[in-house]
Amino acid sequence: MGKSDAVLRGIYKCALMTFIMLLFSCVDKNPQALMLHTSGLTLGFNAEGEISKAIFEKGQVEKALAGHSLLKGCVVTDVRLEKKSDDEIVFLKTVENSTTKQTFQLTETFKATENSIRWEIQIKDDGENWSTPIQTILNYPASENVKFWAPWADPRGDLSGGGTDNKEIANAIIGEGDLDDLMSWADPLEPIDVADGLWHYGAPRYEYENPGLLYCPFQGDVITIPMVSFWEEKDDIGLSLVLSPEDTLLDINVQTTKAGEVTFSRYNHRIGQGKELTFAMDIVPHQADWRSSLGWVVNRYENYFQPVNPLADQIAGTGAYSNSDVSFDVEKMKKMAFRVNWRASFDFPYMGMFAPPVDETAEWSSFVRFRNRGKVARKTTSMPIMQNYAKKMKDAGFYVLSYFNVTEFGTQIEYPRPKSTRTKDTPLWRDANDYLYENLADAILFAPKQQKAVLDKGIYSVKPGDPFFTWEKAIALDPGVESYQNFLVGQAERTVAGIPDSFGICIDRMDWTRFYNHSTDDGVSWMGEQPVGSLFMSWMGIMEKLHPIFHDADKVIYVNNHVKRIEQLKYVDGIFDEFTYSGSALNAIAFLGNQKPTLGWMSTDKQLLPDPDQVIQKFIYMGVFPMAPFPGNDHSMRPSDLADKVYLDYGPLFDQMRGKKWVFEPHVIAITKGEAKVNLFKTDGGYSIPVMYAGEGEAVEVTVRKEDLVKEGLKVVAYYPGDEQPTVLETSVEAGELKIKTPIKRSCAMIKIEI
Repeated sequence: MGKSDAVLRGIYKCALMTFIMLLFSCVDKNPQALMLHTSGLTLGFNAEGEISKAIFEKGQVEKALAGHSLLKGCVVTDVRLEKKSDDEIVFLKTVENSTTKQTFQLTETFKATENSIRWEIQIKDDGENWSTPIQTILNYPASENVKFWAPWADPRGDLSGGGTDNKEIANAIIGEGDLDDLMSWADPLEPIDVADGLWHYGAPRYEYENPGLLYCPFQGDVITIPMVSFWEEKDDIGLSLVLSPEDTLLDINVQTTKAGEVTFSRYNHRIGQGKELTFAMDIVPHQADWRSSLGWVVNRYENYFQPVNPLADQIAGTGAYSNSDVSFDVEKMKKMAFRVNWRASFDFPYMGMFAPPVDETAEWSSFVRFRNRGKVARKTTSMPIMQNYAKKMKDAGFYVLSYFNVTEFGTQIEYPRPKSTRTKDTPLWRDANDYLYENLADAILFAPKQQKAVLDKGIYSVKPGDPFFTWEKAIALDPGVESYQNFLVGQAERTVAGIPDSFGICIDRMDWTRFYNHSTDDGVSWMGEQPVGSLFMSWMGIMEKLHPIFHDADKVIYVNNHVKRIEQLKYVDGIFDEFTYSGSALNAIAFLGNQKPTLGWMSTDKQLLPDPDQVIQKFIYMGVFPMAPFPGNDHSMRPSDLADKVYLDYGPLFDQMRGKKWVFEPHVIAITKGEAKVNLFKTDGGYSIPVMYAGEGEAVEVTVRKEDLVKEGLKVVAYYPGDEQPTVLETSVEAGELKIKTPIKRSCAMIKIEI
């Protein structure tokens, strides 16, 4: 009996295991069992651990959506359903490197949230370190009804030829030459047909063969937030894939095809030695409107979009980059909506030494004594002199931002280290070479040996193994290195203490954050078969240390962000962009600063031609203040008859943008009669509606669908260029919508709904 019992038990166990396996197999392959639901959307998954369909709640529209993650040059050899519940599905995949045959684990987790499906991937390889693009692929079936959109610099892609041509950049900065391609502008709020394309996140990535020295943000093929959207107006449905800015983000490219496939490729991440890499993203359902998709991102990652210090909104207005301390017409500048001067003082003795370690009243020779665009300038300054200027501007009702830079140091730096000529009685800080090599040498950024020599960039030319040089023969430094971080913290503390009436700083030259330091190891980056340090990581690290110094003192931090990436703005209060005469740069900072004040550069009054109205109206439409014609502006627009008239005409319209916050409710605003471009901002004292590019029409009808504005008795006025007083507008409420009959002058109107 015992032997028979054992046989029966064996048969029973075998049958039970077979039943369990069959049951699991049915669960694994039954598409009805592998579903996740969020508000407005249900996703289906197949046995390979891939997204296989999407069902939109609105109209029960079903799409053959496909999505998965993989590592380039690798294949999935096994898939196991690790977990299945009502709100979470987990797939464990075994992946093989096709070259080395090494296997590792890829876990894909899908979680239902209140308004998205959260998609997380985790990679763990116990082998040696290596790197390959980590890809996430989503395919939304394309048709003639499907539109594609992203927060891009230009929906047409790149027209600049790469954005790194030295002569073209120089001509643009000084306002000469043929700038038609650079200044060309396309409305970034309009979607396009699904098409083949390649988009860079923030800027083109640094590569050995194409390092992109002196990168300026003229390229249109850039997205500013790692997201893409599809939508169909017929059914009023849309879907976005949004990568989390909270992840460790290095370089990312986005490849699109006309079939509707989008591939996000993450570069230079270190894989191996048992370290777990984790990335998160969301699939978001929404209506057929960019406001729905972008609004979801802004609400989900609010601390990346809102200013840390609300004082930033008070400072908002047209701006200057001036060294002039001469008297000027205060009332005239206020009529131009002028508010802030990012002081191009060059008070520092050399780049980086913004507040020398001297007694409070000690004076020093400023930078312009040594270099003033070919002229000898004899100027001394001190902390009290800088403070007096800031106080004078404050008393006049204006604001000053002090110059700051975290990636460049010195002037006339020599390499290798030259013999010192400093006497024993001369403080170390007075000589840039001595100070650099004594205190900061380990932070020098060198061109890696793998990099192609660059010989046609003037001072920026570099050979492998040499340091990167920059403006006025300063040298590039890595703000992730401890010695340099400590130095910058000291400079920040001295700036705050020494210039109390400055309202903060503006940090220049973020183009260097694209680079990788091959002499350091940040623990996450891998390039050229070695550990490296990404200056993206260095930026995040130094901002963790700098921002409390300024924000705790009620100061603001603005940036001149050549690289247009949202996560870099986490501790930033506003943007003062040096290249906004370029349509691409204008669009990019408008998206990044949709809840923050944004100021944009104008090099010369020539950039107002041939049609000043057309030029200025794109700034207002995008919610960006243009630079004002101010005395002493450095490589930027100075007073002239043309510039003064344009800015005095548009000053009242600029004033209505103060405190601007883009409104993201879907379909909230439209032109329902006539033709024009329209946007909607929450602003100081109510809401502002820029109605721009109305052409020759005499009037348009603006329809507002924001619930708290659909009522009778609102005070609604319009500001027009050249008019001293606003015009009261006629409104009515019809079928749950506010209708505003809007006369047009000079192709525009700036509507203000006062609350």
